[in-house]
Amino acid sequence: MPPVFEFWPALATLAVLHILAAMVPGPNTVVVSQLAAGHSRHAACRVVAGIVTATGTWVVLTLSGVAVLLHQAEGLFWLLRIAGTLYLLYAGLHLLGGVLRQAASAAPAEVEARAAFRRGLLTTLSNPKSGVFWTSVFAIAVPTAAPPGFYFVAIALILAQSTLWYSLVALVFSSGPARRAYRQAAKWLEAATGLAMIGFGIKLAIAGR
Repeated sequence: MPPVFEFWPALATLAVLHILAAMVPGPNTVVVSQLAAGHSRHAACRVVAGIVTATGTWVVLTLSGVAVLLHQAEGLFWLLRIAGTLYLLYAGLHLLGGVLRQAASAAPAEVEARAAFRRGLLTTLSNPKSGVFWTSVFAIAVPTAAPPGFYFVAIALILAQSTLWYSLVALVFSSGPARRAYRQAAKWLEAATGLAMIGFGIKLAIAGR
Protein backbone atom coordinates (compact mmCIF):
# COMPACT_ATOMS: atom_id res chain seq x y z
CA MET A 1 0.00 0.00 0.00
CA PRO A 2 1.57 3.32 -1.02
CA PRO A 3 2.23 5.80 1.82
CA VAL A 4 -0.03 8.78 2.17
CA PHE A 5 2.72 11.33 1.59
CA GLU A 6 3.08 10.13 -2.01
CA PHE A 7 -0.34 11.67 -2.66
CA TRP A 8 0.60 15.18 -1.53
CA PRO A 9 -0.26 16.71 -4.96
CA ALA A 10 -3.83 15.42 -4.59
CA LEU A 11 -4.01 16.77 -1.03
CA ALA A 12 -2.68 20.13 -2.24
CA THR A 13 -5.35 20.24 -4.97
CA LEU A 14 -8.04 19.38 -2.44
CA ALA A 15 -6.78 22.08 -0.07
CA VAL A 16 -6.75 24.76 -2.78
CA LEU A 17 -10.24 23.91 -4.08
CA HIS A 18 -11.66 23.94 -0.58
CA ILE A 19 -10.08 27.19 0.63
CA LEU A 20 -11.05 29.02 -2.56
CA ALA A 21 -14.66 27.89 -2.12
CA ALA A 22 -14.62 28.90 1.55
CA MET A 23 -13.26 32.35 0.73
CA VAL A 24 -16.13 33.12 -1.65
CA PRO A 25 -18.64 35.14 0.44
CA GLY A 26 -21.68 33.05 1.23
CA PRO A 27 -24.04 32.24 4.10
CA ASN A 28 -21.22 30.91 6.30
CA THR A 29 -19.19 34.10 5.99
CA VAL A 30 -22.26 36.26 6.53
CA VAL A 31 -23.34 34.52 9.73
CA VAL A 32 -19.83 34.48 11.23
CA SER A 33 -19.11 38.13 10.46
CA GLN A 34 -22.53 39.29 11.68
CA LEU A 35 -22.25 37.57 15.05
CA ALA A 36 -18.60 38.58 15.47
CA ALA A 37 -19.24 42.27 14.85
CA GLY A 38 -22.74 42.53 16.27
CA HIS A 39 -22.47 40.28 19.32
CA SER A 40 -19.16 38.82 20.48
CA ARG A 41 -16.11 36.83 19.47
CA HIS A 42 -17.33 34.01 21.71
CA ALA A 43 -20.60 33.75 19.80
CA ALA A 44 -18.75 33.83 16.47
CA CYS A 45 -16.45 31.01 17.60
CA ARG A 46 -19.49 28.92 18.48
CA VAL A 47 -20.83 29.54 14.98
CA VAL A 48 -17.48 28.48 13.54
CA ALA A 49 -17.68 25.25 15.54
CA GLY A 50 -21.11 24.58 14.06
CA ILE A 51 -19.89 25.29 10.53
CA VAL A 52 -16.87 23.01 10.94
CA THR A 53 -19.06 20.23 12.35
CA ALA A 54 -21.46 20.51 9.43
CA THR A 55 -18.60 20.62 6.93
CA GLY A 56 -17.17 17.43 8.42
CA THR A 57 -20.61 15.85 8.20
CA TRP A 58 -20.93 16.68 4.50
CA VAL A 59 -17.43 15.34 3.81
CA VAL A 60 -18.11 12.06 5.62
CA LEU A 61 -21.45 11.70 3.83
CA THR A 62 -19.69 12.25 0.53
CA LEU A 63 -17.01 9.66 1.22
CA SER A 64 -19.65 7.16 2.36
CA GLY A 65 -21.56 7.59 -0.90
CA VAL A 66 -24.62 9.37 0.50
CA ALA A 67 -23.81 12.56 -1.40
CA VAL A 68 -23.67 10.58 -4.65
CA LEU A 69 -27.18 9.34 -3.92
CA LEU A 70 -28.20 12.94 -3.26
CA HIS A 71 -26.69 13.98 -6.58
CA GLN A 72 -28.61 11.27 -8.45
CA ALA A 73 -31.93 11.34 -6.59
CA GLU A 74 -33.83 14.29 -8.02
CA GLY A 75 -36.67 14.08 -5.49
CA LEU A 76 -34.38 13.90 -2.46
CA PHE A 77 -32.26 16.78 -3.72
CA TRP A 78 -35.41 18.85 -4.31
CA LEU A 79 -36.72 18.18 -0.79
CA LEU A 80 -33.42 19.11 0.84
CA ARG A 81 -33.15 22.21 -1.31
CA ILE A 82 -36.61 23.34 -0.22
CA ALA A 83 -35.71 22.67 3.43
CA GLY A 84 -32.50 24.67 3.02
CA THR A 85 -34.38 27.49 1.34
CA LEU A 86 -36.92 27.66 4.15
CA TYR A 87 -34.19 27.79 6.78
CA LEU A 88 -32.28 30.57 5.04
CA LEU A 89 -35.48 32.56 4.58
CA TYR A 90 -36.31 32.05 8.24
CA ALA A 91 -32.82 33.18 9.29
CA GLY A 92 -33.08 36.28 7.12
CA LEU A 93 -36.55 37.21 8.38
CA HIS A 94 -35.42 36.62 11.95
CA LEU A 95 -32.58 39.11 11.47
CA LEU A 96 -34.93 41.65 9.91
CA GLY A 97 -37.27 41.19 12.86
CA GLY A 98 -34.31 41.79 15.16
CA VAL A 99 -33.83 45.21 13.59
CA LEU A 100 -37.28 46.18 14.84
CA ARG A 101 -36.70 44.65 18.26
CA GLN A 102 -33.41 46.54 18.67
CA ALA A 103 -35.23 49.85 18.27
CA ALA A 104 -36.20 49.57 21.93
CA SER A 105 -32.79 48.35 23.09
CA ALA A 106 -29.44 50.09 23.23
CA ALA A 107 -27.53 46.90 22.48
CA PRO A 108 -28.40 43.52 20.92
CA ALA A 109 -28.95 40.64 23.30
CA GLU A 110 -26.12 38.13 23.54
CA VAL A 111 -26.66 34.95 21.55
CA GLU A 112 -26.62 31.79 23.67
CA ALA A 113 -23.80 29.35 23.00
CA ARG A 114 -26.11 26.54 21.86
CA ALA A 115 -28.06 28.88 19.61
CA ALA A 116 -24.87 30.17 18.01
CA PHE A 117 -23.55 26.65 17.41
CA ARG A 118 -26.91 25.58 15.99
CA ARG A 119 -26.97 28.59 13.68
CA GLY A 120 -23.60 27.67 12.19
CA LEU A 121 -24.53 24.00 11.95
CA LEU A 122 -27.85 24.59 10.20
CA THR A 123 -26.48 27.27 7.89
CA THR A 124 -24.02 24.78 6.41
CA LEU A 125 -26.20 21.67 6.57
CA SER A 126 -29.13 23.49 4.96
CA ASN A 127 -27.37 23.71 1.60
CA PRO A 128 -27.58 20.36 -0.24
CA LYS A 129 -25.24 21.75 -2.87
CA SER A 130 -22.47 21.16 -0.33
CA GLY A 131 -22.88 17.45 -1.01
CA VAL A 132 -22.70 18.03 -4.76
CA PHE A 133 -19.66 20.27 -4.29
CA TRP A 134 -17.74 17.67 -2.30
CA THR A 135 -18.71 14.92 -4.73
CA SER A 136 -17.20 16.97 -7.56
CA VAL A 137 -14.11 17.95 -5.56
CA PHE A 138 -13.31 14.39 -4.52
CA ALA A 139 -13.89 13.19 -8.09
CA ILE A 140 -11.31 15.73 -9.26
CA ALA A 141 -8.74 15.55 -6.48
CA VAL A 142 -8.78 12.01 -5.09
CA PRO A 143 -6.75 9.42 -7.01
CA THR A 144 -8.32 6.00 -7.45
CA ALA A 145 -5.41 4.25 -5.71
CA ALA A 146 -5.52 6.42 -2.60
CA PRO A 147 -5.02 4.40 0.61
CA PRO A 148 -7.45 4.67 3.54
CA GLY A 149 -4.99 6.93 5.34
CA PHE A 150 -5.39 9.49 2.58
CA TYR A 151 -9.03 10.01 3.48
CA PHE A 152 -8.25 10.55 7.16
CA VAL A 153 -5.62 13.13 6.23
CA ALA A 154 -8.02 14.78 3.76
CA ILE A 155 -10.78 15.08 6.36
CA ALA A 156 -8.34 16.49 8.93
CA LEU A 157 -7.04 18.97 6.35
CA ILE A 158 -10.54 20.18 5.42
CA LEU A 159 -11.58 20.58 9.04
CA ALA A 160 -8.36 22.44 9.89
CA GLN A 161 -8.75 24.81 6.94
CA SER A 162 -12.41 25.48 7.79
CA THR A 163 -11.52 26.20 11.40
CA LEU A 164 -8.63 28.51 10.53
CA TRP A 165 -10.44 30.46 7.81
CA TYR A 166 -13.69 31.11 9.65
CA SER A 167 -11.81 31.78 12.88
CA LEU A 168 -9.87 34.43 11.00
CA VAL A 169 -13.13 35.96 9.78
CA ALA A 170 -14.42 35.95 13.38
CA LEU A 171 -11.19 37.52 14.65
CA VAL A 172 -11.23 40.31 12.07
CA PHE A 173 -14.89 41.21 12.50
CA SER A 174 -14.77 41.04 16.31
CA SER A 175 -11.87 43.51 16.48
CA GLY A 176 -12.41 46.92 18.06
CA PRO A 177 -12.59 48.96 14.82
CA ALA A 178 -14.98 46.49 13.19
CA ARG A 179 -17.28 46.42 16.22
CA ARG A 180 -17.29 50.22 16.52
CA ALA A 181 -18.12 50.57 12.84
CA TYR A 182 -20.84 47.96 13.21
CA ARG A 183 -22.40 49.73 16.19
CA GLN A 184 -22.54 52.99 14.25
CA ALA A 185 -24.62 51.39 11.51
CA ALA A 186 -25.99 48.34 13.35
CA LYS A 187 -29.56 48.77 12.17
CA TRP A 188 -28.63 48.95 8.50
CA LEU A 189 -26.03 46.19 8.69
CA GLU A 190 -28.45 43.83 10.45
CA ALA A 191 -31.03 44.57 7.77
CA ALA A 192 -28.44 43.99 5.02
CA THR A 193 -27.43 40.68 6.62
CA GLY A 194 -31.06 39.58 6.79
CA LEU A 195 -31.61 40.50 3.15
CA ALA A 196 -28.43 38.65 2.18
CA MET A 197 -29.65 35.46 3.89
CA ILE A 198 -33.01 35.80 2.15
CA GLY A 199 -31.15 36.29 -1.12
CA PHE A 200 -29.11 33.13 -0.54
CA GLY A 201 -32.35 31.26 0.15
CA ILE A 202 -33.96 32.49 -3.06
CA LYS A 203 -30.81 31.64 -5.00
CA LEU A 204 -30.84 28.12 -3.58
CA ALA A 205 -34.51 27.74 -4.48
CA ILE A 206 -34.17 28.80 -8.11
CA ALA A 207 -30.67 27.60 -8.97
CA GLY A 208 -30.11 24.35 -10.75
CA ARG A 209 -27.69 21.69 -9.71
